[in-house]
Amino acid sequence: MREILVIIAILGIIVCASGCTDNTTTTKTYSGNGVSFSYPGNWEELNVSSTQESVGDAGKALVIVGIEGQDMFGLFKVNVGANQVLSTPSEWLANMKKALGTQYVSSKTITVDGEDGVQLIAEDKDGFKFYYAFWNKNGKGYMALLTTKTESQDVFDSIIDTVKTT
Repeated sequence: MREILVIIAILGIIVCASGCTDNTTTTKTYSGNGVSFSYPGNWEELNVSSTQESVGDAGKALVIVGIEGQDMFGLFKVNVGANQVLSTPSEWLANMKKALGTQYVSSKTITVDGEDGVQLIAEDKDGFKFYYAFWNKNGKGYMALLTTKTESQDVFDSIIDTVKTT
């Protein structure tokens, strides 16, 4: 009887360990419009036209990826010269805190593509979180935004850490 319990325990450990060793996450890579980055493998590239309409003259929507209506990450080129409030990351952060139509959660300094930037997190009454990042590279302003109800800071960080601009 004791031998059977030992064998069952060993089999249980093997089964548990084999299920815990596969820690790979698939990703896709976007490269175009002067930017590249990696994003979750179950996301798709989405249409930017409706997003571009909401951005208007403030900048250009470069790419939107995600799952429509659920999790979406967008990368935007911001017309810094047209709006001096956006000329530095700290000015952008101060302006965004005032202009938010959502509840401010937190902010911090970050590095994107080797440049200093800022991150702002906000949340709306429906439970959506908004992870913003703003930085300047070669005299151009960039903004990233993850809108999500299901993802976390880790997903935003994993994308932002791979962003490269040319």
